[in-house]
Amino acid sequence: MTPIWTKQERLSPGPTATSLSNNQSYPEACVQAANDCRAFNNFRRNPAYNQILEHVTQQQGAEYLRLLSRNPEILAAMDRFRRNDDYGNPITFEYPGCGTVSPTTLRYVKVLAEMQSLFGTLDSFDICEIGVGYGGQCRVINEYFDPRTYCLVDIRPALALAQRFLDNYILHSVVTYKTANELHQREYDLVVSNYAFTELPRPLQDVYLRKAILDSKRGYITYNEITPAEFRSYKADELVAMIPGARILPEQPLTHHKNCVIVWGDSAAAR
Repeated sequence: MTPIWTKQERLSPGPTATSLSNNQSYPEACVQAANDCRAFNNFRRNPAYNQILEHVTQQQGAEYLRLLSRNPEILAAMDRFRRNDDYGNPITFEYPGCGTVSPTTLRYVKVLAEMQSLFGTLDSFDICEIGVGYGGQCRVINEYFDPRTYCLVDIRPALALAQRFLDNYILHSVVTYKTANELHQREYDLVVSNYAFTELPRPLQDVYLRKAILDSKRGYITYNEITPAEFRSYKADELVAMIPGARILPEQPLTHHKNCVIVWGDSAAAR
């Protein structure tokens, strides 16, 4: 098998790290999982990978499920969503009335439910996701809606793993995989970022603001405040002041005392 990402091309963050996830061990874990079947079969239990992703607790999963109980239509599709857990050997738990599922998958479904509540249908949307994990949120959205296009943006090792994962499924969207430098400035119907955008240093945040966020019709950004001072990352109130029509919603359940959700835009029916 030809490696998707060769040893010579691997990113090393060094003194100019481009994000909290670009810490050498996480990109290496993504590279291994993208290129090696054995590593892919267990990547969601790799300790280096778990530093960044797949660390949602059983209790948090139960909280997400409690919130999902308010949306019986989405909850009824859980068997389709849990197919996210067919690859990577995630840690799963038995939840009463739901069955066995990864709490990370429950978080992706919870985000889907909130976006549906905010924006209505995501059918025919052009979506951009900043910071893609292994493609789990993309796959959950495509399982329930029919977006027209879905642009995944991340460092190349993460994109390679996401493509390896998503190629196991039939998706409705035309999916593209881009680094920040490959992303063209355009208007999207929806920009999504689960924590990742707010973990970037300000110069890279400015790139995404210019190329994707400020011109897009809608957005859903889960905000956290964990970057070192030298990153000079934008605070939530600064982002709300910059993004037209943006407002702050509480993160439910609250996973850190400074977390929140930044949203903007109308429902699809208002287009």
